[in-house]
Amino acid sequence: MKKILFLTFMFFGLYLNSQVCTTLVRNDRIETYDWTGLWWTPAPTAGYFTNASVSPTVSAALYGLGGGTSANEFDWYSLPNVVGLNPSNSYFFKFRLGSYTFSNPTATTRGVDQSDITEVQISTDGGITYTSEIRITGFSNAFWNYNTNGVINKTANGVLTTYSPVAGGNRTTTGDGYSVITLNLPSGITQIAIDIFARANAAGEEWWFDDFELFEIGPCIPLSIELLYFNGTNKENYNHLNWVTATETNNSHFIIERSEDAMNWNSIGIVQGNNNSSTPIYYEYNDHTCNKDIVNYYRLKQVDYSGDFDYSNIISVFNIVKVNKKLLKIINSEGKEVNQDYRGFTIELYDDGSKKKVIRE
Repeated sequence: MKKILFLTFMFFGLYLNSQVCTTLVRNDRIETYDWTGLWWTPAPTAGYFTNASVSPTVSAALYGLGGGTSANEFDWYSLPNVVGLNPSNSYFFKFRLGSYTFSNPTATTRGVDQSDITEVQISTDGGITYTSEIRITGFSNAFWNYNTNGVINKTANGVLTTYSPVAGGNRTTTGDGYSVITLNLPSGITQIAIDIFARANAAGEEWWFDDFELFEIGPCIPLSIELLYFNGTNKENYNHLNWVTATETNNSHFIIERSEDAMNWNSIGIVQGNNNSSTPIYYEYNDHTCNKDIVNYYRLKQVDYSGDFDYSNIISVFNIVKVNKKLLKIINSEGKEVNQDYRGFTIELYDDGSKKKVIRE
């Protein structure tokens, strides 16, 4: 009996100590982001709007103009490939969804039907092949505001699962106006790219998206620092890295590491820590030896005075320079062309087909 009790307490203790933590890896909240999602073809029916949002004040949206089969009433919101994921840990992708009728609230076709879809497509091979996992459709002119009643939580299995309202009209409070969408990604992956396909083919039919997030689930590791953020910016002749700690305990120094593939790392510099602190401390490092015409990846190796160390999240800085790259036009959150003096959320379109989000203040 004593042996049984001992084993019970032993396993109970192991259970208590086997804690897991959830960490935000990437986010695209439209206004702020380190995961730069973009529409493939920004147009009057696919762009960025201020009518509704989860985190103020802009969200991505696609709506129908009418006609039922118009080719420009579908598009992909593409979230670029994230590399360096830990195959021992699991991840989940989450975003917010609404179906409004702002574009034409009096049209007889307002609200989404079964032919109007939002589909989550994922790639784990660098964007070469994609698998459709979640499809959300309308039903008989259904519409809904963003809400927390309609929840989808699926584990990726390579099989498309379809979710639809059971009736038309306002589905905001019925539990099938799907707004909080989560796709769980099992362990074993080292990279992920995600496309959100949207289609709406008649007047008053709309899909609205906001707050795209990628989270990692793994064992909790006690850290001697609390890192608020770690960012990197291309300054043309060098890459500027900056980070802020909220607290520090026994923090000796940071080793800055760089990689071309987010797998093989080299040390490029050291920044001294501040030992112990309970107030935010700002750090920066300029990488003047960064490789040009590639994507450079960075991470921080934080080292204690005891010699223990831990790594930060991985960030990327896009250094590919296009020759004779020319700005074609600037569009605002409503898809309208504006000039350089416009203030607010914009997207710059270039002659090489590239696009860039810019908040002009």
